[in-house]
Formats: sequence, structure tokens, C-alpha cells
Amino acid sequence: MAENLIEVRDLAVEFVTSAQAQRVVEGVSFDIRKGETLALVGESGSGKSVTAHSILRLLPYPLAQHPAGEIRYAGEDLLKASEKRMRGIRGDRIAMVFQEPMTSLNPLHTIGKQINEVLQIHKGLNVKAATARTLELLELVGIPEPASRIRAYPHELSGGQRQRVVIAMALANEPELLIADEPTTALDVTVQLKILELLKELQARLGMALLLISHDLNLVRRIAHHVCVMQSGRVVEQAPCEELFRSPQHPYTRELLAAEPSGGPVPAEASSPTLLEVNDLRVWFPIKKGLFRHTVDHIKAVDGVTFSLPKGQTLGIVGESGSGKSTLGLAILRLLSSNGEIRFQDQALDKMSQRAVRPLRRQM
Repeated sequence: MAENLIEVRDLAVEFVTSAQAQRVVEGVSFDIRKGETLALVGESGSGKSVTAHSILRLLPYPLAQHPAGEIRYAGEDLLKASEKRMRGIRGDRIAMVFQEPMTSLNPLHTIGKQINEVLQIHKGLNVKAATARTLELLELVGIPEPASRIRAYPHELSGGQRQRVVIAMALANEPELLIADEPTTALDVTVQLKILELLKELQARLGMALLLISHDLNLVRRIAHHVCVMQSGRVVEQAPCEELFRSPQHPYTRELLAAEPSGGPVPAEASSPTLLEVNDLRVWFPIKKGLFRHTVDHIKAVDGVTFSLPKGQTLGIVGESGSGKSTLGLAILRLLSSNGEIRFQDQALDKMSQRAVRPLRRQM
């Protein structure tokens, strides 16, 4: 059995205002073992993030207080450690990846400069050595063409690439523990899977422990070794991952598992009349170049989309960012220029003026 890296015992957290103290975490205990993944799961407000942030003392002190409990790392109680000691641990021995990468990245600096800064502060590397290590990290987390991307600003990267950069920053000092707070929630489904696979691969390669905070049980099932289920600030159940999913003991755990979408189709009535019909819909944005701004090509945001929607039914349009979902919706509402047929309540919207369409939008 792996040795414990972090031991949390009877942790309590409360937020104090002038009027009262509100206890948000109570009696939480768990272990994080070296090289393994522990997942904290539960609905919003269950205390997952507050518990995780307590490990690095990132709560809004002194409004936040710990009236009871211990968080032991290498035999040291982090709740009693000095702020100077915590600065040496944060980003070095214990690192964190947040839900929204732009909260961790400075929009005014290149990603290379930001990763270099971590290495210079914690490792004492000079600029040349830090840059070389930054290139290694960007390659490690799967950033394409790291030699050119190192000069990119955060807004020039996709959401998935920004999250990979944040992971690279967190791994810069080869931490013993990586805390990942909802690391894929803000990303597309396909990108979520890639980030998840990246975390698993890096954990196996570097031998670090991982604390995963998530409400996504499918994600937890893929990556966690052990799971703690939190409800209203308490751990109501904890067990090895496979055991918990196979045989949940607490009613709340069973409720969480039962709430996961099954993916089964919803029965539809074949007799329902068609409410909306789209045929060969296209939205192309011209690419103009040269002094006289001639059109040289097009961005085919929506290209030849056809579907029908019966009355009273739901049609799901899914796809990653940039696949054309929102553009399709705007085109149906005639808020974007398009080609193709759009019929709503058997009326040809594509042949109507904007003035004639405006009253119909109240029904769409």
C-alpha cells in the first residue's frame, strides 16, 4: 500500500461575518496517497473546493477560519505553518489547476514568460535555462509547435490549450501533489477527454498524487483510485473507486449515481406536425484580401445543414466550439445572412423581410 502524502483529520471551516459564523465544512477526514488519485465529489455547495483550497490555505482569511482539524503534509500541520512556509509549498511541492484557465493566466504576458517566472522564483533558474525547461513542459502537455507557441498570449490559444498551459505551469516544479479543481468543466466534451487522458499520463510518468474535485462522475470513474462523497460540508461516504460505483452505501451516493444521464432516447410521437424545417442551410463568411478587399475564400461556418423538428419535441445540436451550433441558431432566427430554406409554422422565413420575421421571433 502506498504511503500517505496528505492526511486530513476532522477538518472544519467556517466563514465569519460581523453577524455570525457559518460552518461550511465539518469533520472531514481523508488521506491522499503518493502516486494515487483521490476524487472529492458532490453537488455545488457541498464543500469540495473549500476543503481542497484549505490544503494550500487559499481561503479568504481572516474571514475564513479553521476552528478544528489538521492537514498534515510530511508530518507538518499546514494549518499551523507560517505564511512564509506556505509560499514555499504553493506551486512547488503542492500545485493547483483551477476550473477557468484565464483566472490563472495573465492576459498581458506571453505564456512563456509566465511559466519562466514560476521556474525562476522556485528553482532559481536563469532566463536561458527557464526557457529551455518551459519548452520541455509545453511539449510534455501536448502544445503543438512549442517553439512558436511560447511567444503566444493566452487569448491566442484555444480553451483546451490554455488549460494545458496552466497544467504545464503547475508541473513546472515537479510537485508531489496536484490539486485539480473542476479542471475540465469549462471545456468542450472532446477536449475534456484529452485533458483527462493528459492528467492520467502525466501522473503515471511523474509519480505524483492527484486530488480531483469534480461533480462529473463519469470523469471520476475514469481516473480516480479512491472517492470521497461530500454533502453539506461532510464526507458521507468514501471507498475505492470501483467499489463505490459497484456498491454505493449512502443514500446520497446512490442518488448521485442515479442522477447521471443514461443516454437513452426519449420516445417521440410520430404523428406530431413539423414545426421547423431547415434544408441545405449555409452560412459562409467571406475572406477578403488585397487593396480592393476581393473575396478570395470563405469560412464555411454552416454548410448544407438539413433537419426537421416536430411540434412538442426537442432536437439537440451538439459539437465542440467552432462547429457552427450558435451560428446555426442565429441563422434560423434570421439574425445572420444565410442561404437555404428555413420554414417555421409552414412559413418560408428565408423569403421574408426582417420586418415580417420580427413578430415570429417571439414564438422562437
